[in-house]
Amino acid sequence: MAKLSEITAFLESLIPPEQQDSWDNSGLQLGWSEQEVGRVGFALSVSREVVVEAKKRGIDLLITHHPLTISGLKVFSPDRYPQNLLLELVKNSISLYALHTNLDVSPFGPTALICEFLNLQSVEPITVKPPYGAVGVLPEKCSQRELLSKLKEFLPKDVFRAVNYSPESLVERVAICSGSGASFIDLVADRADLYITGDVKYHDAMKAKDLGLTVFDMGHFGTERIFYKKLKKLLESAFPQVDFILLSENSPFEVA
Repeated sequence: MAKLSEITAFLESLIPPEQQDSWDNSGLQLGWSEQEVGRVGFALSVSREVVVEAKKRGIDLLITHHPLTISGLKVFSPDRYPQNLLLELVKNSISLYALHTNLDVSPFGPTALICEFLNLQSVEPITVKPPYGAVGVLPEKCSQRELLSKLKEFLPKDVFRAVNYSPESLVERVAICSGSGASFIDLVADRADLYITGDVKYHDAMKAKDLGLTVFDMGHFGTERIFYKKLKKLLESAFPQVDFILLSENSPFEVA
């Protein structure tokens, strides 16, 4: 086992909490520093299914990408959401730690993982302060069809959509922002042949279409569920006496 304070100190040495946006709520959401941790679970979000599995598998610490709440809670009642989830964690002595926007701007985050998977070269951020997203060059040009097929093999299943999809058109410069990156469409339209992101709304799609930018909306879940991949390996190496487990999750979206 390891103390909760030891695990959080290790995480914060890799991904400092001060790198999060001012509106965010990354860091320890629930827990006590002297708690003994023998089993850690990873999940993109705190949900009912995640809490149920965490209880069944004896999880002591839950590490998520999304905070349980960003706006804060004023009333704690089991008939309210997400208070009901928080109370279940408290009842079962499960601590909660979130790595959100500070992970997004780090080399351990989901955007960086997608960049590495595609082997992007000459990578630079979409925005400098904070350094969100990435724009880079593929090692070899490929068709949009080939790129989409490759991404579908790597990213978890979600509802995948495309704007300005031209299957045989070649792609060289790619922009990436995991999660919700539609607000960057203007910034990447002249810098990339294709933009990989999630949470693209109707008017965002219309803008991209008019700007001539191909967008692959691979889903918020699809582009961020991979957040644990580097962290899990680093934690397993640093704390061999602790079990690290990926908990089951699915995208909330289904095709009707």
